[in-house]
Amino acid sequence: MKKLFLVFLAVLICFSVYVYYEEPDFLLAGFYERLYADRQKAEAEVTLNEIPVAFDLTEELWRFQKNNGDWVELPETTGKTAFRKTDPTPAAVPDNQEDKLSLRVDKAPDRAELKIIDNISGEIVLEEDANLAGLPLPDKNGSYTYALTLEWTVKSNPYRGRQALNIPVLVEYPPEFEFSADSLRQGQMLEVTVYNVTDAEDILFEQSVYKDFRWFRQEGFWRGYLPTNYSVQPGVYAIKYGSRKKGTEIVKEIEVVAHDYPIQYLSIDPGTEQATRNEAAYAEFAKYFTPVRNESDPTRYYTEDFLIPVKGRLSTQFGQTRYVNNSPTSSRHSGMDIAAPAGTAVQASNRGKVALSRFFTLTGHTIIIDHGEGLFSVYYHLLKRSVQADEIVERGQKIGEVGSTGFSTGPHLHFMISYYAINMEPGFFLVGEPITYANYRKYLQ
Repeated sequence: MKKLFLVFLAVLICFSVYVYYEEPDFLLAGFYERLYADRQKAEAEVTLNEIPVAFDLTEELWRFQKNNGDWVELPETTGKTAFRKTDPTPAAVPDNQEDKLSLRVDKAPDRAELKIIDNISGEIVLEEDANLAGLPLPDKNGSYTYALTLEWTVKSNPYRGRQALNIPVLVEYPPEFEFSADSLRQGQMLEVTVYNVTDAEDILFEQSVYKDFRWFRQEGFWRGYLPTNYSVQPGVYAIKYGSRKKGTEIVKEIEVVAHDYPIQYLSIDPGTEQATRNEAAYAEFAKYFTPVRNESDPTRYYTEDFLIPVKGRLSTQFGQTRYVNNSPTSSRHSGMDIAAPAGTAVQASNRGKVALSRFFTLTGHTIIIDHGEGLFSVYYHLLKRSVQADEIVERGQKIGEVGSTGFSTGPHLHFMISYYAINMEPGFFLVGEPITYANYRKYLQ
């Protein structure tokens, strides 16, 4: 019995030495997993601000080298959903661009490639070599997939491998508001831009400056406008803004500063006045002109600043109260009048679509250009028109010539800029301040 035991022990020792040095393939994979624990598949963990989040392991190829030089191919893994060592949240939901999204791997890969895919459009919004310690966050809200490819290829390592991971990321930054100014002069327009909002219904925005306020959707943000003119009383106005979805609310005060509008006295030939300012002329204007500025393209046509359509002498400021033949008019002057020789070329103040090109008894040859997002430029009393409705005109393109058609005392261009039907001081769009009798030579001559 003792001899049998010694024989068995000798055989076991020999077999162990054989296994140690030869590492035959017939042994179970579990044996090698224990023997070569440091060469097994890489283990990954995704965290957002150090809190684990879920990801999908969509592909995994791995092999390692034994001490005898042979390579062991481990079973291929594909479609392993929610691969994780803990119980993470179902998706990474960053709500601040300072949040930290990272991937930890117990074996540092030799190459890491990242693609960020917009789940709605399918567009790849970013593709780069990945810094796993701090994965970049998108600039705007949305649902994304982070597709990561990791590879282990260094020849000096006793393992090779490839993993493909998909990380679901739902970006929910709070709304970010930008105001173009803290105070407005009568005739100026406030521009409000909001980032990180998908649905305009989520935007809290309450104010009493302009009752028909609306948002325009652009790529990655929303934009809206508060127009002012002489009809908006000077004073301080409170604007309440924030996120309805998140329940946030901020109050900002905007001051509307008074502008001094002078009075003008005009003498018009009674015959001209009767021929151009009568019920038929007003009815024609109301039928064909007035409705045009109620509709505007929701996208801007222009990218450059507005330019002065014609040079000359300022004969009437915007917003002036007028007396015609000693009788007060019922409204303020809706634009600015630039006197220039008849036939002088008139340029489009900016790129846009011609919304109207027509002769009116009241305003003569008239052109309206829609610049998008509710902004219009208007040209009265032209001698002739060079463009037709629905044409796209470029900034600086000739659209007509200075004339004295309609209700006019001499050759001049009546030029207006409006937000829908709200007429505003053109100078703010042309030179950044009102154009007045005191400064017009600086800009118009």
